[in-house]
Amino acid sequence: MGQKVYFDIKGAAEYAGVRRLTIYNWFRRGSHVNGEVVFLPVRIIDGQTLINEIDLNNHLDALGYGPAEEAEENNAPT
Repeated sequence: MGQKVYFDIKGAAEYAGVRRLTIYNWFRRGSHVNGEVVFLPVRIIDGQTLINEIDLNNHLDALGYGPAEEAEENNAPT
């Protein structure tokens, strides 16, 4: 079985390509998906907020983030 990967807020934001404030909003206020509010699960260990990579990926999928958008962003002219 593989090792679980956890991000702090900054790492999760970099991984998802969003601002840190967005990550905070996702777990504090939730995100509206198909008429429901979906919260990003977090764990607080020794006062540090940690986000599991799988939970973050599932949240991104629910919001419609995916490989297609990543590919478009990577191919965008600079």
